Amino acid sequence: MEPSSKENEWYCTMTLGIDEVRCLYDHYDYSIKMWPGSPARPAEEQVLLDIMKKRMFAMMAEYNFTEM
Repeated sequence: MEPSSKENEWYCTMTLGIDEVRCLYDHYDYSIKMWPGSPARPAEEQVLLDIMKKRMFAMMAEYNFTEM
């Protein structure tokens, strides 16, 4: 019986402070703005950058809601 692809995916966990999250958000934002486009870079990369930027924004919003 073949395990599902989700079971075979590798995950990791990081602990970041709010300053590090803000820095990563700024980096993803810059990377999206400077992204050269396909075919210079894979199209999936732009989607992933946008997903990660939104995750960093969600973390900053949660911080602002709970800590300020």
